[in-house]
Amino acid sequence: MNILQILPRVPPAVCGIADYAWGIARGLRDQHDIHSRFLSAGTSWTEPAGTPEFPVNRLAMLSTPALVELVKASTDDTQALVLHLSPYGFQKRAVPFWLASAWRQIARLPKRPRMITMFHELYATGSVRSSAFWLQPLQKQVLRVVARASDALRTNRQPYADWLLGIRGLRAPEVEVMPVYSNFGEPETLPSWQEREPSMAMFAWGIHSGESLEETVARAAACCRKFGMTGLHLLGCKQDLDDSSLGVKITRHGFLEAAAISRLLLSCRMAYTAYSPEHFGKSTLVAAFAAHGLALVTQGRTPVLPDGLREGVELLHERTLPGTVRSSELETIARSLRSWYDTHSLKANVQSYASQIKSLYA
Repeated sequence: MNILQILPRVPPAVCGIADYAWGIARGLRDQHDIHSRFLSAGTSWTEPAGTPEFPVNRLAMLSTPALVELVKASTDDTQALVLHLSPYGFQKRAVPFWLASAWRQIARLPKRPRMITMFHELYATGSVRSSAFWLQPLQKQVLRVVARASDALRTNRQPYADWLLGIRGLRAPEVEVMPVYSNFGEPETLPSWQEREPSMAMFAWGIHSGESLEETVARAAACCRKFGMTGLHLLGCKQDLDDSSLGVKITRHGFLEAAAISRLLLSCRMAYTAYSPEHFGKSTLVAAFAAHGLALVTQGRTPVLPDGLREGVELLHERTLPGTVRSSELETIARSLRSWYDTHSLKANVQSYASQIKSLYA
């Protein structure tokens, strides 16, 4: 079976969606004999180096006729289309009407591939003074058109699914919800707590608290001191930091290859993030911590954690930390987070995609 995956950018572009789709393609090929081609249809383009692992084409003109004609020309050897929808990737204001119109026209073709849409993001939000506020109705219109034209829908957050299910006239009876997997590997076996060094890991990006990196590092260092962690590894950090008063050893790492990040995470016991808990389902950083079995401390807090996560069970919040937490309790929390992750690992995500693709032909 052959499918065409449509997305804004493809590797080697630095793009989480590209890495995500590439990993899904590998799994579909290796585990289900479903073979992917890729169409880059975004606002920017990075030429793949050498011979890419999968066939890649670029939609040079971002227009409705161009996409419709390309799909028409490939219907004989393409059984399904998978659209990775991140609106800002397809149009700078997140209103890609050309894409929505093309998707609707493709759905009306008498002979066409089956159509699956993965909603990585929905619409922007902002104050009345922001452009996001005024563009939101148009962004929602694009999403509704795409959703109605699709045979199957999926997303990474339950709130996204709830919004999609509120659209009238959907072909799809349900929305598959599955948080993203780790782009930095998912080891089958984990070292014990005692085999890991007493240190904490933190990514130097994905900070949603509005604080500076220095302020966030200081918070992470305070957690290190509380739990007896003697070191803090900063991943993707190039800038100099004054860590003389933090009381823990700060090790700055530049941007590492995925395998190197995986090895580093496996060597640590804990992790810290200032990523918004409401959006954990779409965070490859949180997925990486979970896949590597780290006890996660989060800075942000929400009344109800999403996607089955529970405070004190799969993760900890820095403002409600108990007076003392035994190492055995931290290890239990870390393993509970890994168990949560296993329900949406790469293998689980791939199986879900394969089921959606194949069920359309059952």
